[in-house]
Amino acid sequence: MSTDDRFYNEIKTFNSLLQKLESDGNPVKLTKDEKTKLVFRLKENEKHLEKQIKNAGFIKKWIYKPLYKQYKNIIETHFND
Repeated sequence: MSTDDRFYNEIKTFNSLLQKLESDGNPVKLTKDEKTKLVFRLKENEKHLEKQIKNAGFIKKWIYKPLYKQYKNIIETHFND
């Protein structure tokens, strides 16, 4: 995927985001593009986990529910516009 030209912009954005998160600066300032892509991915992951929980058995629900709650809390706390 890292050599595929179709994903060049995505990889560039997420590498930039990763560098900012790994830096020592306490408040991380994201560009509009980085924030948009990050929020989109978080919301897509939340939707996917919600679908998985609906179709899952007891053990899978037990594993996925905390993940779903974490995604939901991150979106509501930090990216609720």
